[in-house]
Amino acid sequence: MALRRALGLALGIALLTAAAASAQPLTQTFRSAPSLRAPILSFSGSVPDVSAGDIFVDAQNSLQAGPMIISPHGQLIWFDPLPNDGVARNVEVQRYRGRSVLTFWQGFGHAFGVGHDVLLDHSYQMITTVQGANGYTADTHAFQITPQGTALIAAYAAVPADLSSVGGPRKGTLVNGAVQEIDIATGALRWQWSTRDHIPLSASYAGRPGRGAYDAYHLNSVQQLANGNVLVSVRNTWALYELDKQTGRIVWTLGGKHSTFRLGPGAGFEWQHDGAMLPDGTITVFDDGAALTPHGLIKDEPQSRGLRIHLDLEARTATLLRAYTNSPPLLSQSQGSVQALSDGNTFVGWGSQPYFTEFGRDGSQLFSIHFPTPLQSYRAFRYPWWGQPPVRPAIAVARTRSGTRVYASWNGTTGIASWRVLAAPSATAPGSAVGQFKRTSFETSMWVPSTQPFVAVQALGGDGHVLGTSAAVAR
Repeated sequence: MALRRALGLALGIALLTAAAASAQPLTQTFRSAPSLRAPILSFSGSVPDVSAGDIFVDAQNSLQAGPMIISPHGQLIWFDPLPNDGVARNVEVQRYRGRSVLTFWQGFGHAFGVGHDVLLDHSYQMITTVQGANGYTADTHAFQITPQGTALIAAYAAVPADLSSVGGPRKGTLVNGAVQEIDIATGALRWQWSTRDHIPLSASYAGRPGRGAYDAYHLNSVQQLANGNVLVSVRNTWALYELDKQTGRIVWTLGGKHSTFRLGPGAGFEWQHDGAMLPDGTITVFDDGAALTPHGLIKDEPQSRGLRIHLDLEARTATLLRAYTNSPPLLSQSQGSVQALSDGNTFVGWGSQPYFTEFGRDGSQLFSIHFPTPLQSYRAFRYPWWGQPPVRPAIAVARTRSGTRVYASWNGTTGIASWRVLAAPSATAPGSAVGQFKRTSFETSMWVPSTQPFVAVQALGGDGHVLGTSAAVAR
């Protein structure tokens, strides 16, 4: 509890300062969905390929927090504000039992929050949740579903530890990060690996321990590799590690004080997030280059970078293939992600800097979407997705002198090409079409020259078929 309070206080002070400095509005409102206060989205550039899918992010530090899906052009598709000050992190599309599912961490707090991982179906209904085991709490940092129906999660526990070797007390408290493999169907713990059992405290760049629990490691990404081993990122040691799944032994270390590989020019990184190995063996990682620590803000680089690194396992060398930097330059003190897309482009989420940027094969910046400060998103990804919630489309109407202004939306539904407006003499009478309009954004505003007492809307797909019909509302 003390750990969460300390982290929350430090981040809260920083956010209040940033919010006071920001004069721009943070959220958008909708007539047809008045309960939603989704973050404002700003878009620049051009989208060369929409086939890579929609964009999956989370809204932090907003009036409402929760998981979001937005189009590549920066239009809201789905937003799920979480109740009771809950937050979401790490929104992804994965596969479970042969079908695609929407996953994210949901809980309370920052950094090492208290919560669980959730799986939703295409109607945004809960399939199941995944909890930490063995006294560990599932945290915000990683949740990967394996083909075996298990989940690799990042979890943490505050444990007693002798911290005298790094200038702390002999009877101190350590934040111990663990990778846990959990059977999704039963919740049973199948495998566990912990940082303190395999990485010495001396490998950390976290500095001297303070009064709270010592965050020497900060495990923040987990990936099951094709060879059955596991790749993890440990932020506060500035290193990625391949773990032997059978023995727990560290096979190799990339970066940090004890790197197995000699790092070529530009291949080093500090305070990193989201380490991943691609099918060709290259590594992607988000190089924050800065961190907000209990000792203050540390800046090791002038700007954050998305990196792609080639590993030569025989020569033990790491060579920078490409570094992706945003325009304008951004320096993130936490979070962030790098995703290699199937078309050869690369998508980067900038974490504490509320930007999401796609780069072409040649490294050129193609488009960028951003929230207003101080909003953030832990990671950002692109995936193909379809969704249709079990509720009806939403509608709002307003009378005009010679007709009716109609507002229509359907939170989470994909594939809407146009809206058809229906008018009727009563709420139960069949409506007749009085207008059809192309969908323009999350909420489409339409005007029809009808003064019939009741109005409804139909959402139409690209081929004109009806996806859903709203309730009839009084004009």
